[in-house]
Amino acid sequence: MCVVGVRNVLGDDARARGDSATAPSEKTNTFTPSPQVTSTLLPLFTAIADADVSRAKVELSVETVMHGEILSNEKSTFQIASKYPNKYTIYHKSDEERKRLYADGKVSTVAMDPTSYYELPDALNNQTLVTRTPLSLGPYPEPMLALTVAGVDPSVTFLGGMNSVTVLGKTKFRGRTESIHVQGEQDDGVVWDLWITDEKQPRPLRLLVNLTPMLIATGQVRVPQGYELSLRYDFVSWRVTGEVDDKLFRFVAPADATKYDSLVHYQKTIASKIGSHPLLGKKVPDYTLTLLDGTEVSSKDLEGKVVVLDFWATWCTPCLQAMPVIKAAVDEYDDKDVVFYAVNVAENASLVNGFAGEQDWGVDVAVDPKGTMIDVFAAKKIPLTLVIASTGLVEAVHVGYPGKDALRKQFKDELDVLTKGGRIATSETAKEK
Repeated sequence: MCVVGVRNVLGDDARARGDSATAPSEKTNTFTPSPQVTSTLLPLFTAIADADVSRAKVELSVETVMHGEILSNEKSTFQIASKYPNKYTIYHKSDEERKRLYADGKVSTVAMDPTSYYELPDALNNQTLVTRTPLSLGPYPEPMLALTVAGVDPSVTFLGGMNSVTVLGKTKFRGRTESIHVQGEQDDGVVWDLWITDEKQPRPLRLLVNLTPMLIATGQVRVPQGYELSLRYDFVSWRVTGEVDDKLFRFVAPADATKYDSLVHYQKTIASKIGSHPLLGKKVPDYTLTLLDGTEVSSKDLEGKVVVLDFWATWCTPCLQAMPVIKAAVDEYDDKDVVFYAVNVAENASLVNGFAGEQDWGVDVAVDPKGTMIDVFAAKKIPLTLVIASTGLVEAVHVGYPGKDALRKQFKDELDVLTKGGRIATSETAKEK
């Protein structure tokens, strides 16, 4: 969401708290909400800005859509508690991770998992948390946080850098709750839709954010006709009144927990433990790839070749960044029996076909709509890339996207060794274990 210093753009009734961390913007905001928009959003935004406490449970669905049909849906849940001006806890839970952010007014702590944590160099107050989220909480958390953290100014997020905001009218949300539908178009093309209850003290019901225009604007991928990537935040519970126990904001490290110096320290340590991947240093299991044209390629067909298997999805931005880097690295060895297959993870074949067909990757794409290869290759976190030697041993595993230059060097070093019949040290060490 756009972050622009437009405090109290709705009017003087929205309380301006002097210790807000919102920095003045160098840009002049030329958007002025209509009286209808002001009267619709002011009660909700004022309630949040005036709140001393908040509690909320929000369900996030990251949806890929083709011609109106939802083809994939990645779900996660947020549980949020906060107290103005600088106390909060945010718990983000998905099938693959449990991440929590604590702030007790003095120290801000990030628990990456139950046994790994680090402290932030600065204790961020509530407004700064929303406008400068210190860690990844999903693809676009700012607008959701602006509606759930006590004492923040939602107008900074929802009315800054806008082309338009329109009240589309009253409706029955999910066929039963009287609500008002508001739609905004940002100056970067992103469109959001917000449903709030139609009552004196409104509360948020759903926030839908269409990120497709952003994908198009970045130029990272070519978006096929009919394709959409959107975020759906459903506010299961929400309140800005009552009591919130301060115990929620204090992090107590478990006895077996490891404290890291920073996120970078944590990531480097995890990367150094890549040998924990169950296939590293072992014989690759038998597999069959189904390519977009229906052709099947089995592991037996690839015997004697160095094989690079890259697991990706259309909604995974780091995957899309890594793809051309890996392809360029592999192309340098195209005369040395090195092959590359991009294996889509658990998405509809028609979606993958339409999406990949618009790209300039020049990559053989395999589809796995039922997700059977996720278990075979332990590909539950992506980007994930396996480098398999001509002997059939998994010699290297890459998780995540370290950046273009770092990834290019890693692949060049590994392929230099493997195309000469050598072994990679990390693979040999893993096998010994």
